[in-house]
Amino acid sequence: MSKRSLDPENKENEPEHNSATINELIPYKKAKFTDRTNDEEVEDDEEEDDDQEEENTEDEDQEEDTEDDDDDQEENEEEEEDGPLSISAVLELNEGTIHPTNKQYFIYEGTDLGMVSKTARFWSRKYLKVFQHVDPDVYNMYIHNDFLCYGELEILENCLLDIAKGTFLKHKGQMNSTNCITAFRRLEALTIILERADSFPGMDDGERFIAIMRVIGACYVSILASLLPPSLFHGNSLDSDDEMKKINKLAQQLPNFKEVLKRALIRGRMFLQIGYIPTAYTNFLYTIYCNWSLAIDKIRIDLNAKPDDKDKDIWEALKHAAQIKRTSYKESFNFLKELELYSKMHPDLGGHSHDLRKWSKTKRQSYSFDNMDDEPVDNFWFRL
Repeated sequence: MSKRSLDPENKENEPEHNSATINELIPYKKAKFTDRTNDEEVEDDEEEDDDQEEENTEDEDQEEDTEDDDDDQEENEEEEEDGPLSISAVLELNEGTIHPTNKQYFIYEGTDLGMVSKTARFWSRKYLKVFQHVDPDVYNMYIHNDFLCYGELEILENCLLDIAKGTFLKHKGQMNSTNCITAFRRLEALTIILERADSFPGMDDGERFIAIMRVIGACYVSILASLLPPSLFHGNSLDSDDEMKKINKLAQQLPNFKEVLKRALIRGRMFLQIGYIPTAYTNFLYTIYCNWSLAIDKIRIDLNAKPDDKDKDIWEALKHAAQIKRTSYKESFNFLKELELYSKMHPDLGGHSHDLRKWSKTKRQSYSFDNMDDEPVDNFWFRL
């Protein structure tokens, strides 16, 4: 497996502060009144006309204010219809609000995840900031059709390598409860990155896409298996009071656990429906999600009941995952084993070869749109 430098785990050397909105008060101008003298000649008709104009102006202002309010209301309704924002779209620049009872989390209102751990925010930001630099369009360049696809794949591979180094390899398989909590928060970061990675499924190497999805699936299952009681992986109830106590404690330590699973299930369904992807990892997520809902929220998931519009995506994801049999494919669900197999098939995994910041100015210039007019036609079509 190729070696890359290991970043410090979970180091956010930044002050904790809340983002605030500054409302500027605009002072209004007071009307000036002039005393009338005996020498001044003021026509009553003109005064009446002026008063009428002021009344008309006030009416027009009121109408404009009403129209503005209507426009604001329509915009808010459109935002509600569109649903919450993706956390991956706001996490880079928005600091969020510190959770009132769990200082390890930041609240992001109006987003699909709702809150993010410090660990996940740190690692997510590391990868999210690279996405624009693997997109040739941002640099006014054309390299080949699938460059962006493989650039996003490279980011995901780096993320998976970092998770392996920071969890199972670091602790040599001896994961204590604190290590497992940290590992899940690293999994949370992977879920956020997958939300942003829209292009990598379009790569022309279908076998590599299948292989990376099996690695991703094994990553989810391995980390969850190290964190949760075995009963949550099966359709039965929790085996003992001790397991229930452990689940309740985890719910306090990981307040967004269910939301992370929800986003992973929704995204997983989208990836697995692209083609024949022989992996059953979402079935594990489905079983855990249902058992967690019953144990913590006292809600039994009924896939035969018609869902509300806001729950349609997760309902469809759960139904899709429920139909997959765990024994349908030959999978180990061992993260390190699947990653090792993948690295043998694709020894070029990870790195920064698609990060255009790392390219020399001369190399970037050779692929610039500005130079295409001077390029022989045969060369251009060869790069497609």
